[in-house]
Amino acid sequence: MSDINLSHPNAMIRLSSTALRFRCPSIESTKGFTISFVKSFKTVGTHPTTKSVLEQADSSRSYLKTSLATKGSNIPHKKIVGAAQKYVPFINQILFACKMQPENARLDVRLLFEWESGIEKTPRSFKSEAIMYELIMAIATDGLGTAGIACDESINGDFASASRNFKKAAGIMDFLATDQLPQWISKADLDENALPSEITLGTTEALKILFLANAQQMAVATTLVKPGVPKYSLLAKLSLGIKEQLEMFVQTMRSRAATQKSRMDPDFFTLMTFQIELNSSLCDYFLARNHWDSGQYGLAISFLCSSKAMLRTRDSPLGKGMPEITSKSPLKAIEADLNELKSHMNILLTSWEKDNSKIYFDKVPLSVPADKKLSAGLQMMKPEEYKLDDVEPIPLIVAADEGGPVVAADEGGPVGIRYRPVIPSTEESDHEMALRLQEQLNTN
Repeated sequence: MSDINLSHPNAMIRLSSTALRFRCPSIESTKGFTISFVKSFKTVGTHPTTKSVLEQADSSRSYLKTSLATKGSNIPHKKIVGAAQKYVPFINQILFACKMQPENARLDVRLLFEWESGIEKTPRSFKSEAIMYELIMAIATDGLGTAGIACDESINGDFASASRNFKKAAGIMDFLATDQLPQWISKADLDENALPSEITLGTTEALKILFLANAQQMAVATTLVKPGVPKYSLLAKLSLGIKEQLEMFVQTMRSRAATQKSRMDPDFFTLMTFQIELNSSLCDYFLARNHWDSGQYGLAISFLCSSKAMLRTRDSPLGKGMPEITSKSPLKAIEADLNELKSHMNILLTSWEKDNSKIYFDKVPLSVPADKKLSAGLQMMKPEEYKLDDVEPIPLIVAADEGGPVVAADEGGPVGIRYRPVIPSTEESDHEMALRLQEQLNTN
């Protein structure tokens, strides 16, 4: 038997935990237009509690906008998530107040929210007066930022924390897909294809699936970094489960978010293809280790040969195997780890074949028997539940003699609060004075 170290290499841990970090959306500003809840609700927001909430909403929105404006590779995901979580309760409280007091929801200054997509290759902006839109984008920012934190933790080797944050991100996307977006879209005359890609029903459902697959990747990496011999049979089931979820993510994007998929960077889907093939290979690799440890040496060699074959570069774009890694390939950064993994498998196969030919003499199947393959993987991750905290409606006060039209509250309609300026009752226009005088004359 060989004295060579045949343990799984660190490259396998790095490859198995590879996940894409999405950009967060950004808050944009229409030229010459600045969002201010204090100014917009100036007339009806005189109550001290209301004033405080409006001021904090302005402050936290400004902080979120600044946090999202950071460019480059060192994106402060924790800062972004903290800012989004601080802002969401205030915007939710304002929205709730407008829903509960529609007759008093009047604006002095128009609200126009503008956000730019983070997951699209060429970002587009979308504008809306709906406060519901602002709330949904802030929640989506929390979700994508939380996934960003998970990616940062994975790079640092903290796979357990990364797994937890991916489950949090999945829960946020699930909340948008099953709660907030159906509420808004059902009441508003919206073209989903005009919205930022991260807040459509199909995309949020797909991202939930992706983040759960990422969370399970971190569970595999967590097991691999532990000292001792891992439970290979469990790792095989987890790897196949990851492959199935990644395939489900791609299928969901194709069937329910085709337009949004076309706007995303094609390099991302190259990474998806790589991860699907990698986890298919890892499934057979772990089964090979399991069978070898249980004394089924010939079957183990057959599984290892199958695993090796899946790491070969495919002959065509639709063929089986790994995508080609060119000088400009998004996979170039992980090429060295992939080569190290291939080398490890070659060394392991040589050692096993030598031992089997001299010691065990177990028959090696030409291909893996169908009844020995796993029929289904294990998908053990569940989204961490996300919900909005209950809030009290802030008072929106209109004086008894207040003039001006009543403004409709945002209940998810296409424009939200429809702005028309409040006309103070103390300033009677010439036209109104003439009408009142005419009425008096007619009465007399």
